[in-house]
Amino acid sequence: MMYTILAVDDDPESLGVLQQFLTQEGYRVSTSGSARQALHMVEQSAPSLMLVNTNLPGLDGLTLCRRLRTNPATVETPVIFMMPPGSSFDVTSALEAGGDDFIRKPFALRELSARIRAHLRRTNLGRIPEDTTRLTILPYNLSVLVNERKVALTQVEFELLMYLSNTPNQLHSTENLLMGVWRYPHGAGDAALVRNHIRNLRRKIEDDPERPAIILSRHGRGYTVKAHVQIENQPSGGAR
Repeated sequence: MMYTILAVDDDPESLGVLQQFLTQEGYRVSTSGSARQALHMVEQSAPSLMLVNTNLPGLDGLTLCRRLRTNPATVETPVIFMMPPGSSFDVTSALEAGGDDFIRKPFALRELSARIRAHLRRTNLGRIPEDTTRLTILPYNLSVLVNERKVALTQVEFELLMYLSNTPNQLHSTENLLMGVWRYPHGAGDAALVRNHIRNLRRKIEDDPERPAIILSRHGRGYTVKAHVQIENQPSGGAR
């Protein structure tokens, strides 16, 4: 997948450097010298990520970001603010305007590239294709339908799956799961407990537990459920 980056800056030299570097990094790059032009461009085609100078003339970068957040096509598009020396805006104002990150000028291009990759990974994690597995969770009998296949779970397995499924695509650290599922105080509990129950869950619900597609892990960051999740609190027809 080729990501599109829109860089917005009134400095043509900066835009030229960004376009050359990010193109070499494998991105499709568009540039704009003003906020108003950028708004017109995103109406034509929403980018994967935007780099925005906070101190744009006329319509400033923060106002641009606020308008982006009212557009359904760009409400979740990552915005990284580029803050020049002596910027009239502080970091708090930039983030409150809807920015996801900031980097101060002059910056190392490799640092910018690392931040871009991090934000694109985050947004890509949140996208669920239509053909993704459907999980129908049935609390009344501690089971789950994986597409149409019914799987019985133990109490702990069920609580673990429910906890992850309440926020699908959000990463939960081992510490978070020990506190949220097992009710251990901060710093207590054994990470092996989580790993073993995750392994058992995968054996039951994954087509290939060695190559999981539903319960995913990110090394050093935690676990997440990638699925279309539905919770049915009572049997069909209303019977209890």
